[in-house]
Amino acid sequence: MTIELSDDDTLPASEEEILIEPDGLSDTGSEERAMVESSDFSLKLDELWGEYGVMTHSASNANGLGYLHGQVTALWTPSSRWDLQASVRADGYSQHGGRDWDHAELDYDETFIRYRGDNFRITAGAQKILWGRIDEFPPTDRLSTQDITRYIMDDLADRRRASPAIRYEHFFGDQKLDLVFLPWFREAELPGYSSLWFPVNQQTGQILGLKSTPAFAALIKSVPVDVDASDSDGGFGLRYSGTGEGLDYALTVQKTRQSLPYFSFNNARGVLEAKYQRSWLLGGDVGIEAMGAIWRFEAGWMSDAPVTRLDGSYDTVKSVNWGAGVEFFPGDGDARVNLQLTGINHDDAPAVIDRTEIYLFGGSFEVPFAHEQWRLKGRFYKGLDTHDLYLNPEIAYTGWDSQEVYLEAHYFEGADGTPGGYHEDNSLLAVGWRAKF
Repeated sequence: MTIELSDDDTLPASEEEILIEPDGLSDTGSEERAMVESSDFSLKLDELWGEYGVMTHSASNANGLGYLHGQVTALWTPSSRWDLQASVRADGYSQHGGRDWDHAELDYDETFIRYRGDNFRITAGAQKILWGRIDEFPPTDRLSTQDITRYIMDDLADRRRASPAIRYEHFFGDQKLDLVFLPWFREAELPGYSSLWFPVNQQTGQILGLKSTPAFAALIKSVPVDVDASDSDGGFGLRYSGTGEGLDYALTVQKTRQSLPYFSFNNARGVLEAKYQRSWLLGGDVGIEAMGAIWRFEAGWMSDAPVTRLDGSYDTVKSVNWGAGVEFFPGDGDARVNLQLTGINHDDAPAVIDRTEIYLFGGSFEVPFAHEQWRLKGRFYKGLDTHDLYLNPEIAYTGWDSQEVYLEAHYFEGADGTPGGYHEDNSLLAVGWRAKF
């Protein structure tokens, strides 16, 4: 089996194999392939997906969760220089039991106009731009808009939404200069207040990722929650990357607003409001092929990571996010294993209710069997500094063309202040059908 290193801007390296074309332009998705095929116009149903899950803990505030998703894309390539793409997605959510929540929405996906020169391309419109090399928690992924409507139940690529962006990419042989500006900030896509996955639980007085105290819990239960972001640009990012024999690398400078909300009590307004902190990020990543495996390293320094002091006031500190991982293929077959160690370290943080050091060991695996008509896969992470556990085993039948039927579990467990602790009553067992066309 040949292992290809990748430097992809839309999917993690382990999700899609990227080959560098002779002209230095990389295959970054279906729109590129369609252009190479010189298709004038196409209208395609990209995906259909349905899932239903039942909660396995009696203490959960719901009995079951349903999800429906579909996506359609139109692509027009009037010449070899121009691409025009419009993509629309539809999502439906249903939660029933102790807390009901139903929601349906239409949203744009990647919708843009692109011009391609001999050694550059310019793209304007809604795009998914996911920089970084580490799966699940890439430290330099700050330009993308996260989707937590289903928390982390889906793979990383399905947990991103398209954002308005202007992007210029310049190619120097095996090197690439990537400049992105976000003229409008798009915050993370959140579920409804009654959803199990909403990051504030006003019944228990908890905020996802923060330790709880009796006074803090009483405050959260009694005040309204505001998730709206102030109007502004989303910032900019610059990334320089290169590919060599057995080595990929990248350096990045970004000044962006984080798309995930950080909740802080605004005493003047009397509300728990979402902060979308603007911060500088300096970072880089490298991928090395050695000893029959791909080794990945990534780190990013942030100038302003949000924290909450013990008195409840909002503050920011300097922080370092980092990760190291290895991906290998046992027996040089189709099975894949990806292991990684990630961490967050706040520098000289004052006394805060946040966790100032976080260390996670996690990964994923995928094993096809029965003449590749079945697939066993899974994701997991385990907290090393404190108890925090997530397990996601799955078995799927893939014998139908472009379709799969799967059975999977999501298990959460953890201490106070950890994601596993926040969601430990939300473990579930789910069955689903998914088709990609």
